[in-house]
Amino acid sequence: MIPSIPAIPPVSAATAAGAAQPAGASGGLGTSGAATPGSFQNILGQAIDSLNGVTNHATNLSLEAVAGNATVADATVASVVASLDTQLASALASRAVTSLNTIMNMQL
Repeated sequence: MIPSIPAIPPVSAATAAGAAQPAGASGGLGTSGAATPGSFQNILGQAIDSLNGVTNHATNLSLEAVAGNATVADATVASVVASLDTQLASALASRAVTSLNTIMNMQL
């Protein structure tokens, strides 16, 4: 049997554990290391945590369906939702990179 891939820890847990940051990085745009509740950093972190939760739910529901504890229809719906969320996140990341490149190529 193929072992399952462990879950990705939430972004907040990685930050609390002292995840490595580039030299000179303060963890945000402000001078303090703490992000405000409505900051871009927190919103992005919550979105990634939510995506991870949806993916984990789909995986767990699929395993329950294989064991006979859930319906295949529920597992299929959860998998499709997780797939759509992942595609959306990928498209948004691609669009953000394209936008950043456009800004960086502007002449001042």
